[in-house]
Amino acid sequence: MQLIEAVMADYESTLGFIDKCDDHMFKIKNWALVTTSAVIAFSISRDQDLIVLVNLVLIPAFMYLEVIYKSFQDAAIQHSTDLAQRMDMHLTGESDGPLLIDYKFGFGRKLQYPSLKQICKVLRNKYRWHIVIFYGLIALFSLGALLVGWFVA
Repeated sequence: MQLIEAVMADYESTLGFIDKCDDHMFKIKNWALVTTSAVIAFSISRDQDLIVLVNLVLIPAFMYLEVIYKSFQDAAIQHSTDLAQRMDMHLTGESDGPLLIDYKFGFGRKLQYPSLKQICKVLRNKYRWHIVIFYGLIALFSLGALLVGWFVA
């Protein structure tokens, strides 16, 4: 196997991992919607408005799970960008020497279980506000259901 074939195989597996992370994040969002909606429905059906407050525990838990996968995906995207640049160098006819400089096969070495500091860093990223807004809206609807329950009953 030539070096460029190894880089291309690494690139394809990295893209596959990025797609898996996307799939997991969509599933987490779906479960967040289903679970919090079920809590609201249960609260309304039992006429016990305070049950909705369970969502204030569930929402940060789902957001935390999504941010974990987002941090994994960010590491994989960084690795795929590096690989794409290396493949570009090879395709433009530059020697294989620069292709090897600081190259490590696989992105697994870059994955770290995110600490609270890393999670806050992901959430502060201006391109990640959609995550905060999504879960913020769920929390807002949950609190809205609580208020409606108090005023309607």
